Amino acid sequence: MVGLGLFAGIVFPPFVVLLGVPTELAFSPPFYAACLSAGLLVGVFNFLVTCRVVRPRVKMLSEGMQRFRQAMVDEEGPGVAHTGAAERFHVPVDSQDELGRAAESYNRLIDVLVSARRIEESVRTFSNTLASQLDLAPLCREALGVMLARTGALAGALLVVREGRLECAASYGLDDPDGLVGRSDVRHALEDLKTRQVESPSGVLLTDGPEVFPREMLLLPLEGKKGGMGMLVLASLSSFTPEVFRLLDFFRQSLKLALQNALSHERLGRIAAMDSLTGCYNRRMGMERLTEEFARAVRNGQPLGVIMFDIDHFKPVNDNWGHLAGDRILVQTARTAEHVLRDGDVLVRFGGEEFLIILPGAAQPEVEAIAERVRAAVASMDLRDEGPARVTVSLGAGSVPAQGVDSAEVLLEQVDKALYEAKAAGRDCVVSMSTGEAIRA
Repeated sequence: MVGLGLFAGIVFPPFVVLLGVPTELAFSPPFYAACLSAGLLVGVFNFLVTCRVVRPRVKMLSEGMQRFRQAMVDEEGPGVAHTGAAERFHVPVDSQDELGRAAESYNRLIDVLVSARRIEESVRTFSNTLASQLDLAPLCREALGVMLARTGALAGALLVVREGRLECAASYGLDDPDGLVGRSDVRHALEDLKTRQVESPSGVLLTDGPEVFPREMLLLPLEGKKGGMGMLVLASLSSFTPEVFRLLDFFRQSLKLALQNALSHERLGRIAAMDSLTGCYNRRMGMERLTEEFARAVRNGQPLGVIMFDIDHFKPVNDNWGHLAGDRILVQTARTAEHVLRDGDVLVRFGGEEFLIILPGAAQPEVEAIAERVRAAVASMDLRDEGPARVTVSLGAGSVPAQGVDSAEVLLEQVDKALYEAKAAGRDCVVSMSTGEAIRA
């Protein structure tokens, strides 16, 4: 800058000559010296101003950029996305001139970059969380937890379409999450697949305290291959920010893929657990359920009932009327037995013409009564000329707690023994595990 001032002092005398100043005056030593001195003074002044005002601000911007770049690439990288991290890299804005506006622009750029890094980290964490789960219920709980934490919402629910029916798979902080399923705005959002912001939603109550209502509810539909596959519902005491919407746009795709995988896994698991002919649980799944229910009964100190039954003289049915007729009788027997069971009871095709019934919470008298209902219902079936005139079953019935029964396998063994005693007693009857005696109507 000093050199620029001197240059200005050198070229000034010839310039003033062009403006009409006499050559003798313009090139006189005193005038030339005055011009050089003035140029030198201006150059020195500009240099000092630059050193004291411009250079510190430019250096501050440069150092801020270097610190931010280093934080993005070294071990502080994940910390850049934390709340308040952007302020660490801001520079002071202490003027309204071009340098001040440059500092403002720099700070806004840092905010955008930190926001992008925060979204990137959130999406990565969310994707890793979803990738670790294939079971629908824990997947939905974990996904909703991440959504609430990242968006700042106080409450929410994740609704999923299963077997053509919308149901609440996970919820937090809502007084009546199942009530969301019947709301018209939820249904409409799922039909047209458009995000909705509902101001002061009626009928939605938070569990934070008495009569706490959200200010805003966000409905985010999830689109599957054949229309809506679910709905994310978030409720907050304040309005959702644009950053939340950007974050949810990134989350939505990961959540859709994870839900599709979980629903497919559930369907495959259900197929693997079912007997393809009768639609009952197969033996493997039946044994898992029996073990689970036995452990739950012991843990809660509640009874558990088990019935085993076998279709009497089934081999002659296959021999005389063919296997198709035998299959139809198996299916009809299973449906007839299911019709007289309680909600929550489990029917299992244990093998061939043998079935198992698991009765949670049923003590011995109730088990025997249900077994007799099954026997009577099967004996009354209308076979419609598809085989023998009448089909009967023999049943063994038992329950825990019972002396000497300390595992699901022992319980099953005792009930199976009662079944064979029923066959030995003439068939078409129920034998109690506790007494070993046939129960006849």
